[in-house]
Amino acid sequence: MSENAYSASPPALIAGTRQIEQISRLANEMISEFITDVSSTSGWPGHDDSYAKQMLPQEKEQREGSVKTGSSLSEAIVSIGDGTLTNLKSVLGTQNGVLDAIHDSSINSGDTNSGSHNGKH
Repeated sequence: MSENAYSASPPALIAGTRQIEQISRLANEMISEFITDVSSTSGWPGHDDSYAKQMLPQEKEQREGSVKTGSSLSEAIVSIGDGTLTNLKSVLGTQNGVLDAIHDSSINSGDTNSGSHNGKH
């Protein structure tokens, strides 16, 4: 095979896309559950005593930072799936275009059986 050859395995891309979609769905479920769980901890430092007044800003910053990081990670995983799906569509489109061109060439050559062009170029 040539070093510049273009090759892809649509069945492998389809299988990979399905796996990434499952991972994306799980990631979204996990981050939703995490947000719910971490939100329920916001009152742990208290509300109006001196400890609460000292800890609430730090707790809020850490909680929001954790939610933002988790959400970003989930979005990245979903983006990988979207990119893989786009790649799959491109591969299938290219493959179908090439197959159509081969078919059209066979029809235009007048010989669809042996692949010979009967001297026509």
